[in-house]
Amino acid sequence: MDDFALTPAERALFDALKRRGVNFLIIGLGAAVLEGAPVATQDLDLWFETLDPEQLSLAAQEAGGFWVSGFGLQPPAFGGDGLSRLDVVLTAHGLRRFADEYADGIERDIDGVTVRILPLERVIESKRATGRAKDAASLPALEATLRARRDKESGQR
Repeated sequence: MDDFALTPAERALFDALKRRGVNFLIIGLGAAVLEGAPVATQDLDLWFETLDPEQLSLAAQEAGGFWVSGFGLQPPAFGGDGLSRLDVVLTAHGLRRFADEYADGIERDIDGVTVRILPLERVIESKRATGRAKDAASLPALEATLRARRDKESGQR
């Protein structure tokens, strides 16, 4: 997408994850932006089918970074130059099992890398389910984007 750029490290990581067969979805506002919603976010939320420390660590190393499996109150995370905006999601509120959401995910090309994202309708469901004020604040823009898309698809103005 022209208005959404990945860092070289993010591109390398996503390529490495794909080559290793590590399934993940971009969810949250990152997915909404990729679906055309006029919102902003500072991070990319990644939801993984499984957190295989070996595969995630090897993929991170290929991208010039590292993987921390998490400990105590510290959640799992990627680190290193160009990987700081990636957040690993452990609980995806309001969503079905990963396999179901992944099957219904949308493939998008970002900077030459194909990724799978959560459709806007499901992002909205997830935002509704969290109960956080910041998620509720994003709902009008997300819902308006979805309405505009549906109107366009049905030939209405």
